[in-house]
Amino acid sequence: MIECKELVGKVIRLCTLFEEGTYGPEIQMEFTDGTTFNVCLKNDISIEAKCMRDDGGQPQVLKDFTSPTLSR
Repeated sequence: MIECKELVGKVIRLCTLFEEGTYGPEIQMEFTDGTTFNVCLKNDISIEAKCMRDDGGQPQVLKDFTSPTLSR
């Protein structure tokens, strides 16, 4: 959970929901004090792949081919 304490007590002037924002669905709030707050739902893809050996007991990872997260 992420608390956004900086937003507490602010008055929203405009709230816009973008179904197709630059990086996916997005919410933009504009406040009466001239600040804005954007929330973007990003869909990240990653691949987890490991070569393992299990001779009984705890499996041993021989090589980890896991890729970093790929942004869409």
